[in-house]
Amino acid sequence: MKPKIVFSDVDGTLVHYEKDFSNFARIEASDDPKYVTLHYIHTNEFFNCAVLPSLTGGNAYLSLKTIDLVQKIREYGVKFVIITGARSTTFFQRRPILPRADYEFMENGGRMLINGKIYSSWTESFVEQVGKYDYSQAIPADIPIPESRDGELWEFYRELSAEGGWYLDARDYYTDFRVDFKKSDVNRDEDALRRKLQKRSNLACTLNLGKADVYPISSGKANAARFVLDIEKASAHESVAMFDDDNDIELGELCGTGILPGVTHSSVIQAAQRNPHWTITSSKGVKGTEEALESILAMLK
Repeated sequence: MKPKIVFSDVDGTLVHYEKDFSNFARIEASDDPKYVTLHYIHTNEFFNCAVLPSLTGGNAYLSLKTIDLVQKIREYGVKFVIITGARSTTFFQRRPILPRADYEFMENGGRMLINGKIYSSWTESFVEQVGKYDYSQAIPADIPIPESRDGELWEFYRELSAEGGWYLDARDYYTDFRVDFKKSDVNRDEDALRRKLQKRSNLACTLNLGKADVYPISSGKANAARFVLDIEKASAHESVAMFDDDNDIELGELCGTGILPGVTHSSVIQAAQRNPHWTITSSKGVKGTEEALESILAMLK
């Protein structure tokens, strides 16, 4: 069946970091600091890439061919949907460089754009958890600091903060916050967080690489995807998910096809073994992304 919708994560899927490809590719600078070339050492291939800045994670790299391939997929009438856990400032900083999309979600599905315009009604649907504020601007100006915000999510944030020992990150997040277990006290771990969340039935979390993102239970990447499927009157079987991390597994299991561009995380590889409708590309990094998108194009021809 030809897909009607493609859902894509960003970090590790559309864009890639040097720490993840340094063992097989090298960055070659250009005269324009906005662009570089990635040289795949063993195959002697070269990939022209745009440079995407980040507030916390260093530069990421997006192949220019990836942008072209996404546009070709959209020309078949397929809706392309970006779903990322990135904080609002990072996402809007990167957005002009990312491939053009029909729907875009940031903060693990907490904030939404449709055809490039902020759709604040989606965020307002879980106002009991995030507080009743004006979410119509890219970077909301009148939302208080997390310590003063309304909503159960921020009540939980303050609970963890008051307990101490938790390393919490709410910088430029408006619909979720992050817990870094590696920087938290030794007894402030995943199990401890889950036990606390059992008392908060309106909140959920996803785990990835020693961190957890906490958000309203009606938010999250899979729920964001379900919302788009409903708008487009498409079935999950008619969708493809491109992803690479633990926090994408629920999204991948929702969609009819999953394509993972060179994933290396053992837990995701194990999940792929349980999901025969997932495929891991033979290549890694930007080459793996291009391979994934080309396989989607092949489905459409």
